[in-house]
Amino acid sequence: MRNSLAIKILRGSFFLILGLIASYVPRLLGMPETQRQADIATILALFMQGVVWTNIIISHYLQRNIQLHAADGSSITTFKALGAVARLTIWIALGLAGLRAMGYHIAPLLTGLGIGGLAIALAIQNILGDLFAAISIVMDKPFVIGDSISVENYRGKVEHIGLKTTRVRSESGEQIIFSNGELLKSKIRNYSR
Repeated sequence: MRNSLAIKILRGSFFLILGLIASYVPRLLGMPETQRQADIATILALFMQGVVWTNIIISHYLQRNIQLHAADGSSITTFKALGAVARLTIWIALGLAGLRAMGYHIAPLLTGLGIGGLAIALAIQNILGDLFAAISIVMDKPFVIGDSISVENYRGKVEHIGLKTTRVRSESGEQIIFSNGELLKSKIRNYSR
């Protein structure tokens, strides 16, 4: 299992090689005036490499844990949610480290992002409501993938619990999509428990 992860990481190392080449070409060609642009290209390539490696590693462990807990639908949903949060956190950290390495002061940027984030949060509060409802569904587990539930006049089997919506396959075969926020506001009957 470890060997396959190492092979995946080696296969995904294109941006690292590109960054090393970009960093040394101006030195080899005797062009010191372009070294700053080469350093920026190197930082961008290393950032992309970090993103690629993050995706490879998180996907590998996510798949492994999903295979180990295949019978438990709530665990699968939890692992997927944790994987999305881990990816986003690492990408933000890599982006901030890259900006700092390029010489940008990130403290004013973080302050601006805080104020801008508040304005954006107010603009997308329905989406954030669905996101927090998804976290609540994953943590509280009123139902899991595979449970037979009824919501209002609809009844079916839970197929997917996403960050914004939950999909239920009705007994007649159609797929019913509920927004997570509205779903938690409704009365849910779980026939599998």
